[in-house]
Amino acid sequence: MIEVIDLSYSLSAKPILKNVSFKLDTGENLVILGRSGSGKTMLIKCLFGIISPDSGSVLIDGLDVHKCEKQARLELHKRFAMVFQNAALLDSFTVFQNVALPLYERGETNSDLIQRKVRACLSKVGLENTIDLYPSELSGGMRKRIGIARALVYDPEYIVFDEPVSGLDPLTSDEILFYISRIIETAEATLITITHQIESIDRIGNQVLFIDEGQGIYYGTVRDLSKTSNEYIQKYIAK
Repeated sequence: MIEVIDLSYSLSAKPILKNVSFKLDTGENLVILGRSGSGKTMLIKCLFGIISPDSGSVLIDGLDVHKCEKQARLELHKRFAMVFQNAALLDSFTVFQNVALPLYERGETNSDLIQRKVRACLSKVGLENTIDLYPSELSGGMRKRIGIARALVYDPEYIVFDEPVSGLDPLTSDEILFYISRIIETAEATLITITHQIESIDRIGNQVLFIDEGQGIYYGTVRDLSKTSNEYIQKYIAK
């Protein structure tokens, strides 16, 4: 369970996050919605412990990310994986090496185990035949799917997707959403998806945190989002 309590953060005296709160229970998947520059990325950095908030708390199963000892924080980090907007693959590495990288970073040395896990995760995103290719030989959508496979390879409890379909054509976007929804259906991990696109959010989450100018102006179910009386959200939905 993740609980964020009254989280505030400022950069150069400018408020970025303002008393943001939400609780994500086990089995729920969260969409963090809002326009560019609203504070979504800073919230995730606070969640990961990359930056410390001015005030407030981030609790993972009751453990405060920003007050626990360094080793405990490192153990918390191992429970998370990130799929970046641009996939963040290493161009000089093959697909196999890119997907296996988190296992090497965690000290895994069993080559047979690494082979099995990499191939299994590539199979989950329909790209098992790309194992010896390089990122330059892949389309943008395929690179994003490789990023998903890399996130799955060490069995994280939480996967954070940063703008997973931004810049993709409708068909490729639908393909990416299909593989994300499969993670939800199989309950392989809890998903937190950052996006400014409202289309199809019901496929990738059941809870929504809507942030505007650093404030959480809605937290609730995807189903009830359209029922909110907040005028800004109604305009956002309509656009």
